[in-house]
Amino acid sequence: MSYKKEVVFYAQKASANGLSEGTAGNVSIRNGDRMYITPSALPYDQMEEADVLTVDIRTGAVLEGERKPSTETPMHRFIYLKDDRIGAIVHTHSRYATMFACAHMPIPPVHYVIANIGREIPVAPYATYGSEQLAHNAVQTLGDNNGTLLANHGVIAIGDHLKEAYNRAEVIEEVAELAYGSYMLKSLHPLSDKDLDDALENFKMYISG
Repeated sequence: MSYKKEVVFYAQKASANGLSEGTAGNVSIRNGDRMYITPSALPYDQMEEADVLTVDIRTGAVLEGERKPSTETPMHRFIYLKDDRIGAIVHTHSRYATMFACAHMPIPPVHYVIANIGREIPVAPYATYGSEQLAHNAVQTLGDNNGTLLANHGVIAIGDHLKEAYNRAEVIEEVAELAYGSYMLKSLHPLSDKDLDDALENFKMYISG
């Protein structure tokens, strides 16, 4: 599957599965100093490979494509520049996770599936969408995590490849819904660091086995 085709596939999958609606959110994949990113203001069900933009990660210049790149292109660029090992980014506005983002509340580790994303899902301070300040806030808050919330905005998930980043975006939404339910039941019981370490070790064994 080509890079552009993969971007379209996961962007449309995010829309179909309720992680993003309309034109909200964006998806990108990295290849060296280039990234392939969804265009701005185009509904996912209308998106085709030719609509995906090729952007120079170092400069932000559009290298290929006729459409306007996603307004969050600076955030994608800055995240890629943060770590050469990051290969893909999925940004969503999924309902439960975005509730936590709007409340400025980290998502607590109420389920072990959160383990390979972080001890919790933190919240980056608010900044105007598309701004370099938002990009800086996202990078700073991500730290060593594989996902973060953007205050009053949405979710960022990263991965070595696009399938991994997308799966993490789904996990963040799943844990957010479980945490929301725990708060509603007035019985929140986050897992300990040891619980999460054990879960992460089991994940590694599962993958290698």
